[in-house]
Amino acid sequence: MASKKRPSHQLDSLDSQIPGPVIGLDEAGRGCLAGPVAIGFVIFPLSILHEVPDDLKGIRDSKKLSPARRQAYVRPIQSHSVCSGVLMPSSRTIDRLGINPTIEEAMIGAVHRCIRSEVIPRSVLVDGNYPLRRMRALFPDLDIRCIVGGDDRILSIASASILAKVFRDRRMVRYDSYYPGYDFTSHAGYGTSHHRSRLMELGRSPIHRTSYNFSPP
Repeated sequence: MASKKRPSHQLDSLDSQIPGPVIGLDEAGRGCLAGPVAIGFVIFPLSILHEVPDDLKGIRDSKKLSPARRQAYVRPIQSHSVCSGVLMPSSRTIDRLGINPTIEEAMIGAVHRCIRSEVIPRSVLVDGNYPLRRMRALFPDLDIRCIVGGDDRILSIASASILAKVFRDRRMVRYDSYYPGYDFTSHAGYGTSHHRSRLMELGRSPIHRTSYNFSPP
C-alpha cells in the first residue's frame, strides 16, 4: 500500500494582512548557560508575503529544521528581505540587565537598524509572550504583537528564528577555539549533561553567564 504524502507545513498569512512593512523578530539562546543571546530580524516585501517563492517554502521554526536546512535558507532569506540581520548581546550584558531586558533592548536595536536602512516598519511581530513596555513606549505608532508559537506560523518570524540560530551557532563554534575543553561546537552553550559535566570540571569560562545557575549532570 502506497504511503500517504505528508502535507507541507502551512504558515499563517498574518504578516501579509497587517500594515507593512512588517518586521519579524525572534531569539536564539535564551536559556543557554554560555554565550550571547541572538535576536534575528527580517522584513520581507509584501510581494513575498503574498506569494512565497520556492526557495523560502518549507520555512518554519528553526528548532524543527536540521542544521543543513537552516543553513540552506540563510541566503534566500537575506536575498528576498529588504532588511534583515542578527544582534547578539553578550553574556556580560545578560548578567547586567537580565535576559528579558537584554532581549527587548536588542529588539529595539533591530527596529532602529531597519529605520537607519530607510525601511520604516509599521508593524512588529515577535515570537513569544513579552510585555515589551519599553519598545511600545519608544515606538507608540508601531503595531506590536507577540505571538506564542509565531516562529512556526509566521514567515517573517520563522525566518528571523533561522538567522538567529545559524549565526549564533557560528559564533559558538568560534568560541570553541577560544575556550577549548567546553565543546561549545556540540552544544552551543545549552545546558546539556555534557556541557554541565565540563563546567563541573573546568569552572566557568569568560563567556558563561554568571547570573545563570546550573545543576550537576
